[in-house]
Amino acid sequence: MPLQSMLYREAYKVLGDAFEAEDAVQNMYVRLWEQKEELGHIVSPEAYCRTMLKRICIDRWRRMRARAEDVELIEEIVDANAPPDAEREETAEFLEHFLANLPDRQQRVMRMTMQGNTAEEIAEATRLSVGNVRTIVSRMRQRFKELYYKR
Repeated sequence: MPLQSMLYREAYKVLGDAFEAEDAVQNMYVRLWEQKEELGHIVSPEAYCRTMLKRICIDRWRRMRARAEDVELIEEIVDANAPPDAEREETAEFLEHFLANLPDRQQRVMRMTMQGNTAEEIAEATRLSVGNVRTIVSRMRQRFKELYYKR
């Protein structure tokens, strides 16, 4: 881990997101660990790590860009096919009922997410880790979808 801070800075320059940069560096270390038997012949470990990280970051950046384009396309489709007001109200009522039945911590995290707060802001306000916040949001979204489509 001697190169971690330098590698993190490199990843952050490419990705522009702290979480993504940390994840990219971690991903690089996992790949290095998987290749540990083959690393003995490397002349410059720093250059090897930088090159590997650069490739990982470029792949992540491309995926992030593609996701952003997908989100824009989905928003356009949703706007074009917006449900009638009655269905929207019914969904809002179901969502409010769903939230009311959650434990306090999960309810607070979900409400803050719906208000547009980032995972980092929610983690700071709730004293949870960013990973825990993301896990809660992911699980609650999944649970909501399952309950919503079962009814």
